[in-house]
Amino acid sequence: MPASIPISVHEKKWFLKLIHEVYGIHLVDAYACQQFSEALLNQSRISISYNTLRRLFGIIKGSNQASRFTLDSISKSLGYPDFANFQLAVNQFEVDFLNDVLILNRLQIQHDDELILRIIGDFQLATWEEVYQLKSIVDLCIDVQNFDLLKSIFETSFDLHKEEIGWKLYVAFQSIFVQSKQGNQAVIDFVAQLMPTNEMAQRILLQLFVDEDALTGYYGRWLQAVSVDQVEDMELFKLLMQVQLAVLQQQIPLANELLDHCNALLAAKRISYHPILKGRLAAWNLMLKDDRKICNQLFEGMLTVKDQLFFIVFFYRLQELFGRDITLIDLMENYQFDELRTTFTFPEKQNLNVFYLLKARYWLLKNDKTQMAQSLAKFNPVYKYSCLYAWVDEQWKYLSAKL
Repeated sequence: MPASIPISVHEKKWFLKLIHEVYGIHLVDAYACQQFSEALLNQSRISISYNTLRRLFGIIKGSNQASRFTLDSISKSLGYPDFANFQLAVNQFEVDFLNDVLILNRLQIQHDDELILRIIGDFQLATWEEVYQLKSIVDLCIDVQNFDLLKSIFETSFDLHKEEIGWKLYVAFQSIFVQSKQGNQAVIDFVAQLMPTNEMAQRILLQLFVDEDALTGYYGRWLQAVSVDQVEDMELFKLLMQVQLAVLQQQIPLANELLDHCNALLAAKRISYHPILKGRLAAWNLMLKDDRKICNQLFEGMLTVKDQLFFIVFFYRLQELFGRDITLIDLMENYQFDELRTTFTFPEKQNLNVFYLLKARYWLLKNDKTQMAQSLAKFNPVYKYSCLYAWVDEQWKYLSAKL
């Protein structure tokens, strides 16, 4: 049986459009599929069963894949050498068309919200081209202050439980973070209105763009507004960030009270929490309650090298940030992994960079300049998380001066 290859929603829509234009057939039911099957045979000498066509175009339950023979054959019947050439043609048309639409909307010559939303509705975010197209649309919304369209984008259905989709949306929405960081009040207000009810805003703008420096500013406002009943770990996330805010404001009794709530959530074992949250929790228990046991207990539950990395980075960085002695716990010293056998994604490389800075500081405090230099040599300035750039630069300059 020939191998199947994927076909996107966008490509299916173009097949349907061109089939109607070339053959005058709307493929909306089984009868239309039978008509098209007969037309292919009579006019193009191509044999494709109407059942195959029904599955391909969703008349009956099927998949987003079809045999190369089927896709090549339909493409040839529409005037293309094969399916690959059909894909190039329709995707390029869509890119060029979208670019012109965005230019005309940015010039405020046109207002095409429904058309732009239709294009976004076809996005699968399977390619980076679609990610940057989405970013262009988000940028347009900010430039012309079209917050109605931007709100509709946040209401678009993407699979937010897929980590890859989350990081692609992180790229697409980066201008919202930049504008908020630069004090664009209209953008800040817009996001604040989304936070009580919008899952995408909560997962991407709050949980990925974690701007600790703005806890007393725009980010703290978003944090205060966010609900805790849509994202599974939001309650613990929000409480931990509120602990940090309370410490910043020197409200230590409040910080301890909030931390008690965090510990109760962990003890309830309702869900499995991310290593980052556990690292934050362990750090605050050490700093506020002098509890050293919880760190080792939580770390022992980390199942992978990468989970351990996330835990260690956030555990030690919070202590350094608040001027604590990071040598009290020796996890940093004992944590090891084979760098040649471990593949890190870009976000993981950012955390790996923070790890090397923290490890260099750890060995500096231990008066071991050799180990410190070895750790610092592994720091790569290319991988710098935007929300931590100031801290990273400060650490790098300080540690480099100590060599």
